[in-house]
Amino acid sequence: MHAISKFKQVHPHDNKIHIMTLFPYDQKLGFEVFIIKLLPGCEHLSPSHQSGVVEHVAVSCEEIEVLINGTWQNLKENEGLRFNADQPHGYRNITGKKAIFYDMIHYK
Repeated sequence: MHAISKFKQVHPHDNKIHIMTLFPYDQKLGFEVFIIKLLPGCEHLSPSHQSGVVEHVAVSCEEIEVLINGTWQNLKENEGLRFNADQPHGYRNITGKKAIFYDMIHYK
């Protein structure tokens, strides 16, 4: 059983995104899972991951937008999206409420 840690501010230049590790990176499975909280107005851009990395995003509270292939795609509560993360991508919250989503990352 894995004990959940607390939300942390891991991006010192961005105080509107907080991340909690749900399942830390498992080398055998090539997989890790985070719960991410985006405060209102947060826009977080992520550089490309290694070739073959795939992200699964599932919104649990409110809604977010995900940047893929240069286009922002809207995801509402209980919706999900899978994409190749070996390209620049991002997450943003354009609502006035806190949004929470799961970010599951598969490494090649």
